[in-house]
Amino acid sequence: MAQNQPNLYAPFSVLVIEDQPFVRKAIVHILHQIGFRKITEADNGESGMHRCVELQPDLIVCDIEMKPVNGLDFLAALRLSKDVVNVRTPVVFLTVHTESDIVKKAMSLGVNAFVVKPPSVSSLKERVDRLLAARLIQG
Repeated sequence: MAQNQPNLYAPFSVLVIEDQPFVRKAIVHILHQIGFRKITEADNGESGMHRCVELQPDLIVCDIEMKPVNGLDFLAALRLSKDVVNVRTPVVFLTVHTESDIVKKAMSLGVNAFVVKPPSVSSLKERVDRLLAARLIQG
């Protein structure tokens, strides 16, 4: 973020769902660099859903391959949830998968974007900018 530029992402909350602690910390670090200040962590889809209900995040960054509840199952539950205020909350999947069946399944469940693992600051920021653009303008 350039100096003297306002931090547009400070008011937004983001939930990071990733089962590998090292990867989760790296993603949190990248999000912090982008400008997020309200970052919550969860280690799988089940704990992630509890955090969603509790915190109602503005953005979710989620791994696909996790146990006991993977990212696809988490996304399906999120989109059908009666306990989450905005079931259309933008979800960015972190993945090493490029198999078309996984991508198609994620798309059918309503994923908003994909970022290849390990994510770079620029790749994650580009997705976040695109997903939150309308909300930044409304500001």
